[in-house]
Amino acid sequence: MTIEHLWKLRNFQPNDSQRDAILYTDGPLFLTAGPGSGKTRVLLWRTLNLIVFHGVKPEDIFLSTFTEKAALQLKDGLRTLLGVVTNETGQPFDISKMALGTVHSICQSIITDRRFSEGGVRKHPPLLMDALSQYFKLYNRRYWTQLCLAGGFADENIANTEINDYFIGFASQSRHNAVSSIIGLFNRFSEESLNPDTCQTSDSTLTKMLRMYRAYLVDLNSHPLIKQVDFSLLQKLAHDQITCLEEAASVYKHVIIDEYQDTNAIQEKIFFSLAKGNKNICVVGDDDQALYRFRGATVENLVEFEDRCLNAIGVKPKRIDLDINYRSRKHIVDTYTGFINIADWKKDKPLSGHYRIHDKNIKAHSTDTQ
Repeated sequence: MTIEHLWKLRNFQPNDSQRDAILYTDGPLFLTAGPGSGKTRVLLWRTLNLIVFHGVKPEDIFLSTFTEKAALQLKDGLRTLLGVVTNETGQPFDISKMALGTVHSICQSIITDRRFSEGGVRKHPPLLMDALSQYFKLYNRRYWTQLCLAGGFADENIANTEINDYFIGFASQSRHNAVSSIIGLFNRFSEESLNPDTCQTSDSTLTKMLRMYRAYLVDLNSHPLIKQVDFSLLQKLAHDQITCLEEAASVYKHVIIDEYQDTNAIQEKIFFSLAKGNKNICVVGDDDQALYRFRGATVENLVEFEDRCLNAIGVKPKRIDLDINYRSRKHIVDTYTGFINIADWKKDKPLSGHYRIHDKNIKAHSTDTQ
């Protein structure tokens, strides 16, 4: 049985770029993708190729994406393709232990995974606060007042007024607005791995908020047995656990990340830390769909991946462009390309580089101009 035989069974005819991406299995891989270019299908077939034709165990593969919905699609799609193989060969495949999901869900697994702890001891999972729980924790008047006093504010009303004026330019005493702004700031601090004890600034208001962040971290770790974390701190906790154990860099033989344009700073550190041992990291993303900078995502992680990968793991990735759009008609693709090319995506001086992959050229598979 060959992978070409499986392609025929699934009525899939990959183009040259898709084929090269699926069959490339040794070393880092950088896939630039446009809309409708079949990037998810490529990731699924590439993962199947690793499992079926290269003997990589599913539990040795890290495959993550941005949303729960996309993660479910990957899981269902991989099960379907592996089911085709089982029908042909009779060999079953179990992906229940595979690190497949969102970054947050995989980080939860890493924290309790024996492979990432000294001596193989299973650690207690932290108590995870979702966004709503985090909001209610900080909005509680007693807790919020304690944070404000820890920051150096005279009282809650003064804190609310100064924080709201700082973030929204309006001196309001709204606790809701102040708490919402502080949560966004705390999450960004965590995603950037900022240490409030070493960070210095001449901004007096920001200095107070750094003190609040320090008090917040101390409180989350105050229980002797159970750590409490929010979604942003969950990633930092997983990264700390990975970097504290030398063997952790080789646990996964392949690290594969979808929607890489939506990753943030701490996630990039996690991915490179996990790939440092085997040097097999594959990322795919579309810089034109980078929409989550307001949530800490950094499109530069994708645009500058070649240089960042070289610096992080010592190997420059092979680049393959998935640049054929199968979804839209030719005039739609041409209009999209023309609109994107109107803007100058170079960074302002003295910075160098681009905010977009500057030699990216999306082409339409369809010749229908109607």
